Amino acid sequence: MLWGNTYQQYLILIAYILLGITVGKVFYWLSTKIIKVFTSKTKTKLDDIIIENMEKPVVFLIVLAGFYFGFGQLNLSVAAGNFVNQVFVVLFVLSVTWVVINLIDSFIKFYLKPMAAKTKSDLDDQLIPIVRKGIKIVLWIIVLIMLIKKFGIDVSALLTGVGLGGLAFALAAKDMLANLFGGIAILTDKPFKLGDRIKVGDNDGFITEIGLRTTRMRTFDGTQIVIPNSVIADSVLENISREKARRMKITIGVEYSTPQKKMLEAEKILKDIIKKNKKTEDDSLITFNEFGDSALQIMIIYWIKDLDNILAAKHEVNLAIKERFEKAGISMAFPTRTVHLINEKASKPRKKKK
Repeated sequence: MLWGNTYQQYLILIAYILLGITVGKVFYWLSTKIIKVFTSKTKTKLDDIIIENMEKPVVFLIVLAGFYFGFGQLNLSVAAGNFVNQVFVVLFVLSVTWVVINLIDSFIKFYLKPMAAKTKSDLDDQLIPIVRKGIKIVLWIIVLIMLIKKFGIDVSALLTGVGLGGLAFALAAKDMLANLFGGIAILTDKPFKLGDRIKVGDNDGFITEIGLRTTRMRTFDGTQIVIPNSVIADSVLENISREKARRMKITIGVEYSTPQKKMLEAEKILKDIIKKNKKTEDDSLITFNEFGDSALQIMIIYWIKDLDNILAAKHEVNLAIKERFEKAGISMAFPTRTVHLINEKASKPRKKKK
C-alpha cells in the first residue's frame, strides 16, 4: 500500500496514461499519413483545413482522457479528488476552446477569406485578421470567466476591483490605446491597403497585415517588420503603389574633350533609350545642365510606370546608356586632378661668385 492505494492501482494508472499517449500518437500518425492523404484527393479544401487545425487538440484530449481514467482508479481523499477533478475540468474546457477556435479559424480561411477576395472593397480583407483575433480574445475571456466562477470566485467583485484600478491601467496602457486609435485611423482613412508598397521613415516594403495595434510589412530582402500603428499615424507616409509613375533623376558626366556634335548625339541616344523601354514613360527631360569640376554634366529626368519593377527599370536604363555610349564613342568622365610640379633647382636663386 502507498498513500491508501495498492501497487496494482498505480500500475493501472500508469497503464491508462501510457494507453492515452499511445492512442494519441497513433491518431496523430493516422492523421498525418493516411487521413491527410485521403482528404487531399477530395475536391474541397475544407476537410484539409479542418484536419490541419484539429489534429493537435484531439491528440491532447486523447492523452488527457488517459490521465483522467487513470486517476479514476485511485482512492483519493475528498479534497484531493476535488482538486484533481477541477484540474481536469480546466484542461478539458481549455482543450474544447482550442478545438472551437481552430474550427472558427478553418471557417474563416475557407469561406470568409475567398468571399472577401471577390469583393471590390479592400476593407473586408483588412478586417478579417482583426475579426479572427477579436473572436479568439472574446472566446478566451468567456472561458476565463467560466473557470473563475467554477472555482467560486465572485466575478462582480473582481470587476469592481478592476474598475478601481482602471485609471492606473489606462495610464499604463497609454501606448496600447495610441496604437489602437492609430489602427482605427488607418482602417477609416485607408492611406494604404494590403499588398501596397509604402515607405515609413527608413522602412520600405509591402503591407502584409493591418491590425488594430500593429501593421506588418515585408521588405525587399524578405524581412518582416512590425510597426506600431501610432508610429504610422504620426509619420510621413509615402504610398508608392498609388503613384502612377515614379520620377527618376540621374546626372551623367562626359569628358570635357567631347565635341558639340557628340553632345547632341548623346541627347538623342538618351531620349531613344527612355522611349523604347517598356517600363518607362515616353516623355523625358534631357539637358546639358552644367560645367562640372571634371565633366560636362547631362541631366536626365524620366518616369517609370511599372512601379512593381522600379529597380529592374533603372537597371535596364543604366545598362543601355553605358552600352550605347560605348558604341557611339562617348566617354564618361571621372574626377581628375591636374598637378603642376615646380622645378626646385630652377626656382632657387643663384649664388653670386665672389
